[in-house]
Parts: sequence; C-alpha cells; structure tokens
Amino acid sequence: MERYKHFSHPHTLSIHKICLEGAQLTCNGCKFPCTGTPVYSCSKCNFFLHDQCFNASRSLTHPSHPDHSLSLFPSPTYKSGSFRCNSCDKTGSGFCFCCSNCEFDLHIHCAYNTLNPKSSASLPDEVELKSHPNHPLKLLPKPPSVSGKRICNVCGTRCDNNGELYRCDVCDYDAHVTCTTLQESVCREDHAHTLSLLYVNPYRDFTCSVCRGAISQKRCMYHCSSGCDYGMHVKCVGLIELSRGHGSAGQQVAGQETG
Repeated sequence: MERYKHFSHPHTLSIHKICLEGAQLTCNGCKFPCTGTPVYSCSKCNFFLHDQCFNASRSLTHPSHPDHSLSLFPSPTYKSGSFRCNSCDKTGSGFCFCCSNCEFDLHIHCAYNTLNPKSSASLPDEVELKSHPNHPLKLLPKPPSVSGKRICNVCGTRCDNNGELYRCDVCDYDAHVTCTTLQESVCREDHAHTLSLLYVNPYRDFTCSVCRGAISQKRCMYHCSSGCDYGMHVKCVGLIELSRGHGSAGQQVAGQETG
C-alpha cells in the first residue's frame, strides 16, 4: 500500500475508501464529516483528511485579501485555539489560511470555494430565480454599503463584502453568483436516491443530514426526491465534492444559519 506524508501529521498516511455504513469519521483538516471517498488516514491515530485538505497549497494569494499571501496552518495560531473566518464569520479550530500581518483567516473550504470566480464579463446583468419569482436580480460588483452583514437569501451564508452578487433592491433579496446556477438535482455517494432542489424549505423543523444544523424555512435546500427524511443545506451538499477535491466554486459548507 502506497504511503503519503503530510506536514500536519507525524506519521505516514494511506488512501482509504469510506465503506463502513454509519461510520462517523471527521476530517482533521476542515472538521467536517468524511463523506464520500477517498480519504487519507493514519491507522495509528484515527487521523483523517479529505483529498482537498490533504492537497491544499501551503500558501496562496486570495482575492478577498490581495495585499498579502495566506499561509496554511494545521491549527489556529491564537491563544484561544480557534479563529473566526473572515469569509463565513464562523469560528474554526482546524486548518486555516492565515495572514499573520492582518489577523485575516479563512477556513480551508471557504478559501478554495471562492477562488477562480467567474469574471464579470461572463456574467449576465440580470437573472431570474425560481426562489424569487417576482422580480429579476441585478448584478452588483459588491454588496450595497449599508450597516450590517449581507446574507445570501438562497443559501443563508454571508456575502463577501468585496464580492459580486445578484440583488433585488425592491425586496432586499441577495444571492451569491454561484447560488444563481444551482443544479436542479444532485447525487451523493452516501444516499441511494437523487436529491432535488427545493426553492423554499417546506418543513417547520428540519435538521441538515450533513452538518446537523437547522435549515431555515426561508432558504433553499436539497431533499431526497424519493421521500426519505434526508436533506441538507445548499452549501452542505458540496461536502462530497470537497472530499474528492473538485468541489464547484461557491459551495461553502460553513456559516449556516441556526434556523
């Protein structure tokens, strides 16, 4: 069996396929479940890494912080043992991309999911969404300058203060660029049926099958098309792509609302 080295762990790692039904394995990099395959693991330490977390660059230049490069740290550098992500505004305790000059930090998945965005030249000036049928949304170079943080009305996560978005001024409705092109149906390796996109969560109390957080009734979600009690946040459906190392841009899996 081929062995691999990673700077965050003292022992060699090997690639394994997650095939244990009901196994609760957590990636030591991003701290999310090891959903899908493959994962890098250490048999001695119960240590696991998603493919993307294993192959993450040790440093990168990110569009949300262009003045300095960000360095990958295996754990937060602060005395608290945690950091607050400048993208999703949620705390983290695992891998982080950090600018030591500015105390700027990003979850590893938030960093990669916002890299290489579509250029403005390739984006339409207006879009129509089934989740907001009353008015078209117009493309803005960045959120309007108002007090408070802008939340995407499709997925429920924070909008980048310096990033493009689509907006309906009449209804105060915002959407990430990537949330305007969500697939109508998706498949996951850990579920037998296709998941369909619901433009409004119809359930009063529904817990995401991936992150176990509540899904707000105001947001879109994916749900089993065959009627199983199985569904998730729009962003959490991307966990399987993260494990494979080719998740589509904009699929942040952190920063969800609590209901």
